[in-house]
Amino acid sequence: MDTPERGSSFRIVEYPTLGTNRGYCGNPAGSGGDQPGVRTEQQRRRWGRLALWLFPWVLTAVFAAGMHLSRDEPEPEDPWKIVPMIPQHELVVRKFDEAMGSLEHLSPKEQRAFEYTNHFAPVPIARPDDWLSFHPEPGQSVYAYVQSRPNRPDPPNDQIYILPLGPLPAERGPTVEELAQYGQAFFNREVVVLDTRSVESLDVPTREQGGVRQLDAGAVLDVLRTELPRDAYCLIAVTFEDLYPNEKYNYVFGLARLHQRVGVFSFARYHPAFFGERFGIDRRLVVRRALKVMSHEIGHMFGLEHCIYLHCNMNGVNHLAELDRAPMHLCPVCLRKLHLMLGFSPPRRYGALSEIYERLGLDSEADWAVQRQVFLERGG
Repeated sequence: MDTPERGSSFRIVEYPTLGTNRGYCGNPAGSGGDQPGVRTEQQRRRWGRLALWLFPWVLTAVFAAGMHLSRDEPEPEDPWKIVPMIPQHELVVRKFDEAMGSLEHLSPKEQRAFEYTNHFAPVPIARPDDWLSFHPEPGQSVYAYVQSRPNRPDPPNDQIYILPLGPLPAERGPTVEELAQYGQAFFNREVVVLDTRSVESLDVPTREQGGVRQLDAGAVLDVLRTELPRDAYCLIAVTFEDLYPNEKYNYVFGLARLHQRVGVFSFARYHPAFFGERFGIDRRLVVRRALKVMSHEIGHMFGLEHCIYLHCNMNGVNHLAELDRAPMHLCPVCLRKLHLMLGFSPPRRYGALSEIYERLGLDSEADWAVQRQVFLERGG
C-alpha cells in the first residue's frame, strides 16, 4: 500500500521561506534540524524575564503620564470666581444705593442729605435674640414707600396729637412737654398734647404677665382710632402701663398702625424699678429710650416700615439692650422717605434737633446733629 510513502513524503516537506512560522510546520521534537520547539521555550522564558523587568518601568511611565494629563485638564471652576468675594462695606453700599434710588432730580446740595457718609453705620450683625434673628424682613426701598401710598399730612389734617394715659412721673421718663418738643423737631409738624386720660376709661382687655398688669395694645389702638381728632394727622398715646400686642408675645415697647394713624407706647420697662431693682439710673437714659420709641412709632404712622439698610431709628427692636444700641436718628433712606412726605429742610431739621438734644443733656446726639447740619450747610 502506498500510505507509508505518502506519509513519508509528507514528513519531509519544508517551507523555508515562511521564516518565523517554521516552528509551526509540524516537525516532531527530536527529529533533528534546528529544534524550533526548544528555541520557542527559551524565547518565552527570556520574554517573561524581560516583561518582569519592564513592568515597574511601564507602570511608572503610565502613572507619570496620568499625572501629566490630569494637570493638563481644566480645573473645576472655583465658586468664588463665579460669585466674587465682595467686601461687606461694598455690599452695604450696593443695598443702600438700590434702596435710595435716583436723586438726579435734586440739586447737588440737596443730594448730600441723602448720601451714605461716615455719619452713618451699617446695621450691626444680628445677635441670637435680636429683632432680625426672629424677623428677617425684606426692607422698604424709597420706591416701595412711594408705591405704598402712605397717608399725607395735608392741612388741616397735619397735626400730631399725644394722649397721656395715666400719670407720667418726670423721674421715670420725659415730660409730655419734652415729648411734644422733640416730636415737632423730628417731624417738622405741630404737636398737640391732650388732657391726661385714665387707663380704666379705655375699657380694654388686660392680662397678668410676671405679676405685672399689661394692656392689650391692639385694643388700645382700636379705641384711639374712633377718637382721632378731626384736624389730626395721627394720634399716639403714652403710658406707664406695660403693653402686649397679642398672646404670642411677652411684651411690646410700642405699637402703631401704618394707615390708621394711631399708636401707643409705654415707659414701663425703661427704668430698673420695673424689674424690682432699687438702684438709680441716669434720667437721660430713660429719656433717650422714650424718644426713640415715640419717634419710631410715629414714623410707622407716616408709612415707614422697619429699616434694614443702615443703623437707624427705624430698625426693629426686640429687647431693651437692642433699643439702647439703636441710634436716635434716621438713616438717609428713611430720611428721604420722610422728606418726600413732609418736604422739610434737612439742615434746619438737624439744627432744631441739636437744640432739643442740648436742652435734654443728650450731648453725643447734639454733637452728631450739629455735625450733620454743618456738613450740609457748608458742603463738607
